[in-house]
Amino acid sequence: MGPGTSTSAAAWPFFRALCNTKLKLLAVFLTVSTILLLTLYSEGLSEDISLGATDELTNEKDYWTWETSTRFRKSQHDNDSDHGDGSQNATCDTFPSDVLSRVQIILKTSATEDPKRVNTHMASVTRCISNLLVVSDKETELHGHHVHDILADLPPSARKQIPEFKGYDALQRGEGNIDGAAGWKLDRFKFLPMVEWVKKVNPSAEWYVFLETDTYFVWDNLFRMLEQFDPSFPLYMGSPAPGRDIGDGKVNWFAYGGSGFVLSRAAVDTLVAREIGKYGQFIGQSLSEQYMRVVKDDCCGDSVLGFALYEKGIELSGMWPMFNAHPLDSIPFGDDHHWCQPVISMHKSQLNDMTGLAAWEDKRGRTNPLLYADLVDYHSLGQLPERKGWDNGAPGGIIEQPDTLPQHESLEACRQACHDRDWCMSYTYDTAGACVFVQSLRLGAASKLEIADQFTAGWDNDKIQNWRAKNKCEQPLWMKPSLTRIF
Repeated sequence: MGPGTSTSAAAWPFFRALCNTKLKLLAVFLTVSTILLLTLYSEGLSEDISLGATDELTNEKDYWTWETSTRFRKSQHDNDSDHGDGSQNATCDTFPSDVLSRVQIILKTSATEDPKRVNTHMASVTRCISNLLVVSDKETELHGHHVHDILADLPPSARKQIPEFKGYDALQRGEGNIDGAAGWKLDRFKFLPMVEWVKKVNPSAEWYVFLETDTYFVWDNLFRMLEQFDPSFPLYMGSPAPGRDIGDGKVNWFAYGGSGFVLSRAAVDTLVAREIGKYGQFIGQSLSEQYMRVVKDDCCGDSVLGFALYEKGIELSGMWPMFNAHPLDSIPFGDDHHWCQPVISMHKSQLNDMTGLAAWEDKRGRTNPLLYADLVDYHSLGQLPERKGWDNGAPGGIIEQPDTLPQHESLEACRQACHDRDWCMSYTYDTAGACVFVQSLRLGAASKLEIADQFTAGWDNDKIQNWRAKNKCEQPLWMKPSLTRIF
């Protein structure tokens, strides 16, 4: 409160000196009037701030408009006919290996995973990561990388008390009857020892980036983003998912492992710190030991990792949609969150998309950050013919009621009805009697084989092209952390 509103210590002598009742009443009247006027003024000022200046004070905009530059280099093979744009030599020749002195990449897998998925990922997404660390539930070698058995780092006494580790023991004996479900049950025990181990292997890294074998990463965008943050600040970035109950009806938010996540050096240091005795010996439990019971009782290791970080004072920086939990074919391009935002990661990537996107990125070049709007070209949206056995209506499709409307009677009527609606970009017709409209630019996916004959999907190509022409991105929108902006 400013000098004009102060009616405390400095004013009391004046009031005590007033002997005349009228003067007292006048003084009180003037004081109250002054306070009321100042209150009204301050309310007006507050309203002005909320309408204008608070944009800067409260960061109301949900994004930054950073000017970034690529760390990738120009290919030495641009004029070499022996090396195509998609070749590994041409790609890795441009990769900014110097960044890897500060950014440590960690790939988590399992001996029970489909070898095709692991091999495809390491031949495309992580093919140029020279410092790649691979963790699994069995020691082996993959594509020139030593695979560390991260579960072997857990205390044997703890492993003996957990039923899921019977499958782990069978893996070590080389038994071939261990399926993916058993591997998934073991997966949750990898997260905490994985963080502890990578800190020992590369203690000087500024950033630690964790991904899985069905995660696609746009490395150029990731490196551009990390350049804008200070690794000495405890940062935990990823796509938010609701986790453990923390009381008062609230849950802890964690970074969904399938989308990949990032920890700064400061976050890792805080997370793995242990109490030390007077002789320098560790007297506190390791991170994995502290939370072993929690992991045992939880379904998911990424959830427990987020909970451990929360308990140590580090909350998630929710970076969705740049970190995306959706696969490429179900992304609703053109909505409020999937257009001018840079793409950093996508989950549940198909094998052909891993190799296809990697080659397409190289061909596209990296002068500008890769935005969701750019990925429309990878799909060729706006140039696609109708596809039988295809469904682009789920999720988010619109089925107008009642089911006796004309568009539900035939594919031709469904197609025309979509064309007649300004907002309809594509449609799917089900011969069971349903026409589904889609507002966003979505590719969709093949229908289930047993019902493939029922479905036909199509796109209003002219409308899509016109919409794109009117919605050019002036600049990338680097999204600010949020736990309320979720998919």
